[in-house]
Amino acid sequence: MATLLGRRQYSRTSVKWPVTVLTSQDKTEGETENVSPTGAFISCTVVPLSEGSIRLVIKVPGHQPINVAGKVVWSKVFNPNTGAPSFGVGVQFTKISENDSHFLREVILKRYGKMINRFIAKTEQPQTNQEDKSIP
Repeated sequence: MATLLGRRQYSRTSVKWPVTVLTSQDKTEGETENVSPTGAFISCTVVPLSEGSIRLVIKVPGHQPINVAGKVVWSKVFNPNTGAPSFGVGVQFTKISENDSHFLREVILKRYGKMINRFIAKTEQPQTNQEDKSIP
């Protein structure tokens, strides 16, 4: 059954945070495109192995790094014909501390709260109604 979030349990929010992806064979630097308490979309120049688990060190400005274990659930090549290719990688977290999960939920709530407040403010602005001239 489809929901507003699709298959996802939590909303994601767009963030551009540096991230280090560690596998058993290599280390890759990248950047988050969006995050949720249960996963992230990462862009990088080298795609991590899609087999087995990976570790992520997400460097959040003004906050301690978030260390999570995860698995690559999908990857996609971007810009294959224009210069150096880049990759998009969907990662599902398999182990995250309660504190880090709570922090990510708070980031999402704050971001969506601001969006909702802006939407409400726009819809609640008094509209300039012209007087109805048809009423005597």
